[in-house]
Amino acid sequence: MACFSGKKRLNKNALLTAAPAVVIAVVSCALPLLWMLLAMILNPQVRHEILLTQFRAKLLERTLNYNGTAAILATIMGIPAGFALGRGRRWTSRLLWVILPAALLMPSLSYAYGWSQVLRLFENSTDDFWFRHFGEDRIRHLQRVGGTVDLCRCIWSLAAWLWAVPAGMIGLALRRMDTNVQQHALVDGALWRITFRQLLGPIIASAAIVTIMASQEFGVYEPCGISVVATEVRMVFFTGSLSSPNNSMLSPMTLPAGERSPEQAARAAAAVAATLPLMACTVLLAGIAIYGARLSSASDSVTIGRWPRSLDAPWWVGVLTLALLLLNVGLPVWALVHSMRVPFSIPEMFHTFAPNVRGAIFVGVVAALLAAVAGFSAAGQWTMGLLLFAGATFLAGGQLLAIAQIRICNRWWLDWAADAWPLPVIVYFGRFGWLAMTASRATWTPAWKEVRDMASLDGAGRFQTAVQVVWPLAWPILIAGALLVGALSLTEVPATVLLQPSNPQVLTPTLMTWLHQQRSDDMIKASLLMMITVLLPALGGVILTAVGLRISSLRAMQKQR
Repeated sequence: MACFSGKKRLNKNALLTAAPAVVIAVVSCALPLLWMLLAMILNPQVRHEILLTQFRAKLLERTLNYNGTAAILATIMGIPAGFALGRGRRWTSRLLWVILPAALLMPSLSYAYGWSQVLRLFENSTDDFWFRHFGEDRIRHLQRVGGTVDLCRCIWSLAAWLWAVPAGMIGLALRRMDTNVQQHALVDGALWRITFRQLLGPIIASAAIVTIMASQEFGVYEPCGISVVATEVRMVFFTGSLSSPNNSMLSPMTLPAGERSPEQAARAAAAVAATLPLMACTVLLAGIAIYGARLSSASDSVTIGRWPRSLDAPWWVGVLTLALLLLNVGLPVWALVHSMRVPFSIPEMFHTFAPNVRGAIFVGVVAALLAAVAGFSAAGQWTMGLLLFAGATFLAGGQLLAIAQIRICNRWWLDWAADAWPLPVIVYFGRFGWLAMTASRATWTPAWKEVRDMASLDGAGRFQTAVQVVWPLAWPILIAGALLVGALSLTEVPATVLLQPSNPQVLTPTLMTWLHQQRSDDMIKASLLMMITVLLPALGGVILTAVGLRISSLRAMQKQR
């Protein structure tokens, strides 16, 4: 009887510890996924659109071609950077581990606008040359809105923005490789061949992940009038129909009678139908990414700095990575600053956009706090399915997630959430909560099992073990996950645009309006301001992640001893 009572108390203790993470995951992840599933099953329009029409097939092909090309370019650029990260021993390698992830958190709208300014400056300085050699009519045709030049810029913008993903994955794979195998390959003169064979899995996974992430971004393509699945989803939800000459995506879009209009249910179902083929491809790409990640030959623990000097990356890898960093980050930022007609002043920018910036920071901070609560709770008591649901909502994309939560909150008794900050916060956690859940899952690896077992033998329950043992050791990586969720919430575009009008007001919808202008000081100022604002939580998250990984590595080494 006593044992039963103790077990009952233990179960109750574990349940209370896990409750915050479970509740947050159900509201932010499980409910929108359930709505999407029911929309696909119950709505006749969605069932009808399961069969691909010729237009939808071409739309899907165009989307995969454009974003697949961006993924290939990003992966090619990420390979030398991955070697600099994974086999660099100097201080520059540590600095790259901080800079590259932080650059990935730059707002996609601002980054794309920076490249549009690069292109504008280049065209202004070389138009006479191209006109003389290729003819003015031909060059004007290529430079038209949505033409070849715009398409190439969009693809390059996505590749240059997301190249940090393959760089990081390849770098981590190199850090985890068996150095004995690589030293034998070096002696046999087959180091590069063996290394690339071992990196084949991470390279495939990187290309698949970048394709998924690029396919979810519509802010890069929409100002050019280029039709992809992401732009069509927004068109359908805002206007009720796909883009056409009579329904141009270049014209201003507003919801016909507000978010609560009677036709909202039909528009939401049509938006789900528009993305069904891409969702199937996304699931396939996710499977390829998982399979590719498992192909890599990795040891059980990360052994940073434990490889011999003979395996160091050659000097030219660092030089090439630095050149790519200056090209992909430095050039668009320089173009933004150079295109301003007025002097650059950070205090003046904060004063000009203060209400929107305060609103964005408030929502981002609340999202980070929510992620911290969920992360610490899951680190105290893990519940099966948390990472699965969080990953599924990320794969669904910000637009579908926002549409699902709008429909769920379209109840009179949920007005307090739909008309204020809770709705975007819930959507942002659903979009990026997988980062917090991944950080929590890292505290349930074998390296942490011994610590938990020792606390359990001393009679500590789940909550006591979390408070006294796990949280004091794991707080850097748990807070890092929360900071990254907050930073990404500041710059999220697909979900934020669909959630407007928002309370408090944020800066992203205004940026989307200015993005259609070829040159706008307000857009440039706001873009630079967003980059500066997101830099602090991004850097904090990256640094704390490094500290947390170092702690996990030390624990693994202590266990082996």
